[in-house]
This record gives sequence, C-alpha cells and structure tokens, in this order.
Amino acid sequence: MEYTELADYPLPGGSLTAWVPEAAPDAWSLDPRRLSYMHVEHANRAAAEGDDWYSQWIGTAFLIERPLDGDVMGETMNRWYARHEAFRTSVTGGDTEAPQRITLPTESISISRRPMGDHLSSTEVFERINEYFNTAVSPLSWPHCVAVTVELDDRDDAFLVVFAADHTVMDAYTQVFAIKELTALYESVVTGTPDGLAEFGSYVDFSDAERAIGDQIRDTDDAVAGWSRFFAAADPDSPQPAPMPTFPVVRPSESDEAPTIIAERTPDRGFQATLSSWLLDADQTAAFNALCKDAGANMQAGIYTALSMAAAKLSGSGELRFINPIHTRSEMKWGEAAGWFVGIIPVHLRPQDATTFREAITSVAVSASDYKGVGAAPFAPIADLIGGDTTPPGLVVSYIDLRHADGADLWDARRARVLRSSTRNADEVYFWINRVPTGTNISSRFPTGPRADMVHRFISTFHQILTTVIAEGDLAYDHGVLDATKAS
Repeated sequence: MEYTELADYPLPGGSLTAWVPEAAPDAWSLDPRRLSYMHVEHANRAAAEGDDWYSQWIGTAFLIERPLDGDVMGETMNRWYARHEAFRTSVTGGDTEAPQRITLPTESISISRRPMGDHLSSTEVFERINEYFNTAVSPLSWPHCVAVTVELDDRDDAFLVVFAADHTVMDAYTQVFAIKELTALYESVVTGTPDGLAEFGSYVDFSDAERAIGDQIRDTDDAVAGWSRFFAAADPDSPQPAPMPTFPVVRPSESDEAPTIIAERTPDRGFQATLSSWLLDADQTAAFNALCKDAGANMQAGIYTALSMAAAKLSGSGELRFINPIHTRSEMKWGEAAGWFVGIIPVHLRPQDATTFREAITSVAVSASDYKGVGAAPFAPIADLIGGDTTPPGLVVSYIDLRHADGADLWDARRARVLRSSTRNADEVYFWINRVPTGTNISSRFPTGPRADMVHRFISTFHQILTTVIAEGDLAYDHGVLDATKAS
C-alpha cells in the first residue's frame, strides 16, 4: 500500500455521493478538556491563514466488496462517528481568542446523503472529490472528517470509499485501521451481527492528559536536556547547519545520467513536488532485512544506514540529522482510537569511523537511539523552556513497518491506499518509508525548482545503495554507486 496524493490514486468512473454528518447548533457544549499542543498550534495557524486555508488533509481510499446500500452506508457512518469522540469535537475561537474545545453527544449526529454526480468520468470524480476535500476539511469548522463513495460503472458488487480528515482528528495509524473498521461496520449493518471491533479510549482524554504532562515539565528533565543537546550539536560547517534539521546541501552532479527511480507527478502550480516509488519488492525486502539482522541490527537501522551513505555520497558527510515522527499510543486504551497521536524525536545519525555498510549499521543504530527518550514528553513546552528552534523542520523521515496491521494481506485486492492532500510549496522535505507485505516503498514531498533535483538525486542514490547492498552483501561509503549501477 502506497502513501500518495489523491491525484496519484487511480480513481474509477462512477456515481459520486458525499455522506455528511450534521448536528444542530444548540447540540454543542463547552468541554473543559484541553486541546493537545499540536491541535492548538494547528488551529491557530488555520485562524491566521483565514480564507487562504486550503488543501490540508489526510485520508484513505479502499473498496468495500458489497453493493452500496444508502441506508446501510448512512448507518455505517453514524456508527463510525459514535465510536470516535475525536470526530465529535471541535473548537471555538479565532484570531483574538484561544481555541476552546466543544463537543457533541453521540445521539445528536445525523448523516446527510448528498449526490455529487452520476456516471462521472475518472477525471470528473477526481476533480469533484479533490475540491470538496480541499474546501470542506479544516481544523476550525466541523465536521473534521468527511467521506464519499463511488458506485463503480464497471461492477455492482463493490464500491469505493474515500475519506478525508483534518490532522487534528487523525494520524497515519487511524488512516490504516479505518479500512478494517469501516468494512466491519458496513458488514455488521448488512448482516445484523456484531462488528467484532475493539473498545478503546478517547483522543480527547489523551489530549487533556498530554497537557497535564506538559504542565509538569521542568528545565531539569531528561527530555529537556536531550533536545538542548540535539540543538547544541548542530555544526555550522556541516551540510545541515541549522539547529532544526534541514535537507543536506547536495554537491553538484558529476554525471548527466538521469535518476532511475523517480516517479514524480508534476505538481499543481504553487504546490510541492511529490513522488511515490517502490524501493524494494517483497523478496528484496526480505533479503535486506536478513542482511541487517546478520550485521547485528534491524531493518530500520539498515534504512538509516543507507540514508547516511546517500548523504555521504552527495554532501560529503555521513552524519545526517532529521526529525522522526513517532506515535504516542503509550497505553492499550489508545490502541484503535482515532486522533493525532503523534510526537517527534530528533535523530542524528553518526557512522563514526565506519567505511562500509556492515561496519556502520551498529553505530548508526546506536546513534539513532540517542534521543529516543525525549518522545515521552511533548515538544512545545520544552521549546518554550529552552528557547528551542520551533520553526518547521526542513527534513522529516518516517519509517513504519505495516506488515502486521489487521487486513494488510487484503490491501491490494481492496485497492487500498493512504492519501494526503497537496502541500503548498515550502522548504521542507519529507520522506515516508513504509514496509508492507508487497515490499518497501518511499513517498516524498519536497520543494519545486533547483532543490527538487537534489532530492531526486538523493532518493535515486539511496535506492541504488539499497539494491547494491542486497546484491553485493556490503558497500563502501566512498563507492561510486551511481556509476556502478547505471546499467541496472
């Protein structure tokens, strides 16, 4: 399963319907539970952007292999909203006042069916879904999660579900487990049998608990010391001189050879470039994982080592700094709750004096864990204490192993894909590297213009390092990997 923008998903033609939750204005009540730190920041940014807020959502697309029944779908959406308090909460406030939480009781929500066109072409389906999601989803206006269905013109035994949500009520894990969840709910309504889904706590409670943790953070805490140490370690002479990590400065190319892995989609004007490509197939992934274990580490350390080698090849230094998003589902009760259960930790990869992949992997694994402990505390109050760099990080790397997620073996058959909206052009570079049953893929967004060429070269070099290590069993840091693998 890939992680792409909606424009890269092969949407079918068909009849399009939106399923919109509604509630009476007087059903809302003020809620004393506080918003998470990221929720506050996100809402404030949306308020500051005002009418310019556009195209900032995440979501999922997948097939439900049943005929679409309108009454069943309406009840399915109602049950989905009832399961997750995060979907039934919102904020008041604006530019002049702090956002404050308001919530809805479960019984106050109804689902409205809104036809959006019959027998549309694939292009028309995309255009209508994209504009609907881009304009309807916001941290300041409820609902924060909306869904559409596409009744397929070429088959009547299945239909496509596509949903989009604001990040304040959803993270990557929510995107993934919603495939199983919505399918189970639909089946339950059709058959009248229990859905078999797990019970869980509320992200609203988690957010309030996170704020309580933040209230107790002091400048003597280990997490504060860790972030201070990370910021202090920024080297003005390195390819990444900023305290908050940036994409490394890539040296000019010595070759006119075109990159080999790039599958970039031409970005809309004013938006970042984006790509999604398969790094390794299932057999290559298994071989690489085995090699990493044989070298005394795991596949994540191997991925990090290959990133370090790409940095060394292109920037002259194997030391690489980035921000790593981590989930904060620290207790079983948060397991399948919808919400933004995400924190960040800094990573500073240091291969030390290693000269090959196998020599470096254990050093890289150790250095990658240096700041692991800071993730137990939210970053915002720490930044306030130390005056840390709170600007958006310039380089973010996420590695997730999703092979064992419920229903992962059915993702291909269900045409499942996790989605993100287009992102306005900015300096930051994001790499999402996912291991799934069919292999390992990379998704990225990055600036357009000259820096895009640097990212292209970095990803192609990273890919070729991985395939060369698998083929040869090892690779030297100073090996001319691009020249050595042109033929492949």
